[in-house]
Amino acid sequence: MRRWDNFWLGLVLGLLLPLLFCLAYAHTISLQHFWQEGMYESLRPVIGRMLLLSTFANMAVMFLLYELNMWRLAKGLLVAILPYMAAAIVIL
Repeated sequence: MRRWDNFWLGLVLGLLLPLLFCLAYAHTISLQHFWQEGMYESLRPVIGRMLLLSTFANMAVMFLLYELNMWRLAKGLLVAILPYMAAAIVIL
């Protein structure tokens, strides 16, 4: 279990997990009516909310790793949350 406790593995996992969550979430909502209007301006709030929701999934995994005492892996996840939060702030 300790060999998986690696900062870089946590960083890669933290960057991929929100993307997978966004893809899974995007399949649950219908985006057809957004494509008919102004594309970027109408999708902007949806993308911002999806980014914020994906960071919550990342934070839940980080909490679980802290409970399992996998500190380095959790630190990598925490660092990976920062670009997603910054992007969500800029978009919203």
